[in-house]
Amino acid sequence: MARYDVFLASSLADTEKAQLIVRRLRALKFKVRYDKGRDHTTPTPRDYRDADNSQTILVLWSKSACDTSQADSDWVHAIAHHARSKSGVLLQAGLDAAVPDDPFADDQRYMLSGMGPRKLVDGYYQLTEELGRRDGRSDLKDWLMLKASDKDGKEIWKENHPTDPLSQSAKGKPVAPAVAAASAPHSGAPTRTVIPPITQSQLNPPRAPTQSDDVLGRIILLAVGLVIALMFLMSLLMNSQQMSGPQARVTGPTLLAQCPPGRDIVGVNHLALAKGAGDARALPDQSGSKAADEIRRLQGCLEMIDCRSGLVGHLLLQSRLSAII
Repeated sequence: MARYDVFLASSLADTEKAQLIVRRLRALKFKVRYDKGRDHTTPTPRDYRDADNSQTILVLWSKSACDTSQADSDWVHAIAHHARSKSGVLLQAGLDAAVPDDPFADDQRYMLSGMGPRKLVDGYYQLTEELGRRDGRSDLKDWLMLKASDKDGKEIWKENHPTDPLSQSAKGKPVAPAVAAASAPHSGAPTRTVIPPITQSQLNPPRAPTQSDDVLGRIILLAVGLVIALMFLMSLLMNSQQMSGPQARVTGPTLLAQCPPGRDIVGVNHLALAKGAGDARALPDQSGSKAADEIRRLQGCLEMIDCRSGLVGHLLLQSRLSAII
């Protein structure tokens, strides 16, 4: 598919007339390639590439374009020869009475002399009809004959040519025909208006976080951190009080066991057996007594209790010894 509908070639001296024709063709929704800022007189690779991507190459012949003594005429002739080498691509128009050299003199030319901003000539009508035929369009002359104020006539033309680019909206879709709702007979059935359901997100739209929310969050985090630090300090204080507090007082003879370096000395109470008189080792020979064996075993456990955590275990073993005795 061609990128352009028309590639327009003209001499630099005919720029004003060429621009008038370009505006006219673009008003008819033709895609026109025209380099109004051209300053070279030899076709560039881009010129040839765009010419090959065009459905029609329109050459405007004039006195300036036909004068082969001028360098700019070489550009026009080169594009014309390139178009003539392809079947059904070249289209010629004459801006004045000048006649191009062979072989272009023998080809058809549409005469545009006398055409102005507010005046159209028969040659332009014929030219647009031929361009429309090549592009699959028709009745462009009828469109051009309509006055600008004839809106009804233009609407009728669009309805008769729904696929024409002139009938397309700005987004490239056909213009929908007007619906005569007022003239249509009303049916007896009542009309029902369908209201779209309201979603939960519409009822409770998400709220963007504010600066006050950020400050409140920081205050909460700071308060939590202070509470955790206070709890940690209280636990350290309680542990230090337990370690430095006075030893529990016990009754009966007490043996002091020397703890290893770095540990506290814990009193190990050897309860006076037989109502507080004598060590368990000084008990009468009751080796056969189960109570004496239990007392000696528990007494040995008292001496092996860990120096730091031994206070609780020490008291428990004392109570058991007291129960046995």
